[in-house]
Amino acid sequence: MRLKLGGKTDAAIRETLDKRYENTLERVGKFKSDDVFQSFMDAYSTSIDPHTDYFGAAASADFNVSMKLSLFGIGAVLQERDDYTTIRELVPGGPAQLSGKLAVGDRITGVGQGKDGPIKEVVGTRLDEVVQMIRGKKDSVVRLDILPADAGADATHRVISLVRDKISLDKQAARKTVLSVKVGDATRKIGIITLPVFYEDFEAKGKGDKDYKSASRDVTKLLDELKEEKVDSVLMDLRNNGGGSLDEAIDLTGLFIGKGPVVQQRGSNGRVEVKSADLAEPVWTGPMGVLINRGSASASEIFAAAIQDYGRGVIVGEPSFGKGTVQTVVDLDEMVHNSKPEFGELKVTIAQFFRVNGGTTQLRGVTPDISLPGLSDPTAFGETSYDNALPWAEIKPANYTPSDTVTKLLPTLQSRHDARVGSDPDFQNLLKDVADLKAQREKGVISLNEAERRKEAAARESRLKARAEAGDGDDSGSDDGLEADERSLSADIALENARKKAKDVLLNEAAAILADEAVLQGDVLKAVTKQ
Repeated sequence: MRLKLGGKTDAAIRETLDKRYENTLERVGKFKSDDVFQSFMDAYSTSIDPHTDYFGAAASADFNVSMKLSLFGIGAVLQERDDYTTIRELVPGGPAQLSGKLAVGDRITGVGQGKDGPIKEVVGTRLDEVVQMIRGKKDSVVRLDILPADAGADATHRVISLVRDKISLDKQAARKTVLSVKVGDATRKIGIITLPVFYEDFEAKGKGDKDYKSASRDVTKLLDELKEEKVDSVLMDLRNNGGGSLDEAIDLTGLFIGKGPVVQQRGSNGRVEVKSADLAEPVWTGPMGVLINRGSASASEIFAAAIQDYGRGVIVGEPSFGKGTVQTVVDLDEMVHNSKPEFGELKVTIAQFFRVNGGTTQLRGVTPDISLPGLSDPTAFGETSYDNALPWAEIKPANYTPSDTVTKLLPTLQSRHDARVGSDPDFQNLLKDVADLKAQREKGVISLNEAERRKEAAARESRLKARAEAGDGDDSGSDDGLEADERSLSADIALENARKKAKDVLLNEAAAILADEAVLQGDVLKAVTKQ
């Protein structure tokens, strides 16, 4: 139905769906015994509790990459399209980009190891298997058989050689921007630090590498840069940050509070351990806040809860995920003294987190000081959606000293927020979209009547077009009904870029709230100084 509403002819729809279902069957046919075992172990482990999990050797390697934010390869983002492994993006500074021999859209039809190893054809091979063939040891050679972009299947191929190097996954690293916000006649500069994951290179740290990669180290550098830029406030954007290293959550909190307990951990034996930050002084002492949503979980919740309990900053957004449990990773290969990865790792829940105020983030998550609308469905996403989630609990508070500076400002911040969004067309449009989505969910059905669907689609497109013409939104175009690999690569990349450039209404409002906080804290400081 979506394809028909997207303007496709009946013949084109049949062709697209035939190909879509053929691809689905092909993917199923490529499953191996390891995949079946992974699925079985996933089901078995999560039946114990939602966050006990099994990582096969490949999944374990991917997890380690996500924590190190680096790998050894050629620096290319790959995508499977029509049985071809296709280059979607070249990582700046990587071997592929620096060579000048590859372009977006080129298709990899074969992979060879070393300067003269045989080239193995990879047309129709699973993407994850091709990726593993292309990755390897630093300074080793990989040869690729390339079918140029837009060339026919019978066109001339070329073979290129690349030397693997360390590739930094900078898109997952902490990054900063500065937003200027008008408050009355003055303009406030708000530093935004976006942190997608609490990463830490455990291996490099264990080896004593002084320059190992970590979230808190990168954020420290960014805070120093923001101080040089003389920002008035700092906003930590932890939306969709699902967690990561506990040590990094503690160290990151220390950047804003200095010394003090950050989180309490209760094990199965009932013993409570208080984990503390140990910085001589905070890196950032000015006004700050944290932006969260339903996708902010685990380490993100530890950080946001500590900032809230200390009264260090204002928490803005949606209630968070609600994951308040501790997992440890058991290396099964290490247990049986395997020299090569074979059995993978087991992630086991061993304890529960508690805030310094004694409550837990488990199930209830972190409730923001100022709520913003969200599109997530709490009945389908978050800890409350699991049947076997652990219950909320409470223990004694840790020994800490909260500040009431932010607490006293909250009523004024809330009233200013309410007044601002009441006259903000972008925010009102978002509220309308959230209400429409909620109504659709509660309705519980999607009509298959073409006339009714066309009426709904026309109303939506008219609304989006009117917003774009009024300058109150982005015209993202109509829904073409296609999946990502069914569009041309250029069209899919253009759509992705358009989404990235879309106005971030929630971030803008969070920055405005922090600008108000900076002004109000400045007023309080002036009043105290006069006294």
